[in-house]
Amino acid sequence: MLAHLHRLVMISWVSTWEANINLTITPTVTSVLEANNIASILSTVLHILQVCLIPMYSKVSDITGRAEVYTFALVLYIISFVIMANAQNYDTLVGGRVIYGIGKSGCSIIAPILIGDMTNVINRGLMQALYNIPALFGMFVAPIVAGALLAKGQWRWAYGINSILLFVTSAPLIFSLWNVDFKARRLMKSEAEQEETPQQEAKEPFYKKVIWVLNEVDMIGSIFLIAGLCLILLPCVLANTRWGGWGSPITIGTLVAGLISWILFALWEWKGALKPIIPATKWESRTPLWGVLATTTVHMIATTNWQYFLTYLQVSRKVSPTKATYLERGYSVVFVLIQTVVGYLMKRQRVWRPFVWVGTSLLLLGVGLMIPARVPTSSDAFVVISQAIAGLGSGMLDVPLMVAVQSSVPHNDLSIVTALYQMGGSLGSAIGSTMAGAIWNAMLPSLIKKYVPGEYDYEKIVRNIKYAISLPDEQYQGVVTAYGEVQRVLSIIAVCVASLTFFFSIPMRSFGLDESEEDRIKANAGSSTPTTKDEGDSTKYGLTTLDSTTKSKV
Repeated sequence: MLAHLHRLVMISWVSTWEANINLTITPTVTSVLEANNIASILSTVLHILQVCLIPMYSKVSDITGRAEVYTFALVLYIISFVIMANAQNYDTLVGGRVIYGIGKSGCSIIAPILIGDMTNVINRGLMQALYNIPALFGMFVAPIVAGALLAKGQWRWAYGINSILLFVTSAPLIFSLWNVDFKARRLMKSEAEQEETPQQEAKEPFYKKVIWVLNEVDMIGSIFLIAGLCLILLPCVLANTRWGGWGSPITIGTLVAGLISWILFALWEWKGALKPIIPATKWESRTPLWGVLATTTVHMIATTNWQYFLTYLQVSRKVSPTKATYLERGYSVVFVLIQTVVGYLMKRQRVWRPFVWVGTSLLLLGVGLMIPARVPTSSDAFVVISQAIAGLGSGMLDVPLMVAVQSSVPHNDLSIVTALYQMGGSLGSAIGSTMAGAIWNAMLPSLIKKYVPGEYDYEKIVRNIKYAISLPDEQYQGVVTAYGEVQRVLSIIAVCVASLTFFFSIPMRSFGLDESEEDRIKANAGSSTPTTKDEGDSTKYGLTTLDSTTKSKV
């Protein structure tokens, strides 16, 4: 287990490294490409893809094995940075982000599943927290590297370095996973030969195997879901910026098509899907679903209130990209540190629910303090303190919620419920980034007209940070005031969403972490008979699930 954890830590480090590099350079890159005002599209596209792909990757990893899924995802992950490094316009950057989303989704889901495979309930929270510790290095060092590259105009190398680091750090884990996979397949083959029972199903036509796999991952439902999210969320950002307003034919047509996609998705999941993406009726306990809703709101808070925060800091305070990132990172640093403390306390005290209540209260306090902290005239220290308090609350929530969700279902369903949990986070992020983009682009035109005197080029102000801060002082102060008004509204919305986190955590059933699986499921379901996974189709067409075979060897 320690060997695998060591390799997972390397993946955690490089993943957070590239995320912090991206965070630092995105405002500058989108300004260079004259698209800073629609930068939220990058986050929206990423999180929409994750909503659909995370459960799909989870199911496929149970069918084919962890090694195949991780290798496929990693290849796309690396390719995406090559595409973004060579982007000559914003549309190409978005295209690279699509490939990035497909690859990162697979890599991000495998780690929590492997940790769940390797640990018991008592140690799971601590191991998950330790997995996140390498993020601290990336938070402090990556902005310096990104800032140095930006200062020399070498932002493309920021993407290029990420592709190289991903390849080097992932090699040990890939080798290990394939080694375990090979041994598991050899063991299964040996057992099958000893039993000498003919596999009639394996002789079925290839197209039937394909249909079975597509049903297992609910491909039709995934297509309807991703279409509905894209067609509803993207117009919120693009309607006024690129499509000619809400009354334009393309905007109306896109929204209508999105509504139809949602209706078809609901009907398919209700009546047609053999293995629905959202297994609402799979478990008697509703604790997993309440936990998913809670983490959805937490991610909505982050993306709504943080989407344009770096742009706002660079414009309103004339700070460098590196310093802006450090001001923002107070949240993430405390988030990671408190996870380790909470994981240890959960291991010692065998409880999880008190941490959720305290975390929710601190999150609400921190986000509330951001309303006065983010005005243009507030001190940098106030910004960092409000970020840190919110990070403290969010960090206290994250690990207990995941452990509660994972531990409320049979172990056979671990990968499914983990995917559902991460899917909720991605959905919240997609909605939050879309809300931020829509509000930002809806409010700024009138506010800039109100506060900025004289003649000015609105498109250049909102698309390019350097142009905004180079305006004459009177006009510049007007831009700062306008940006501050929008940021205040985003912070108020975040406070409202934070209150929902508390309400969603109330119905979650409490249980001790040292209870047996059967007792935990009984406590959550309020029933004497736990709901277990139907394994009837797990080995159909010779595609035996490798999950149960490899768990004992990982």
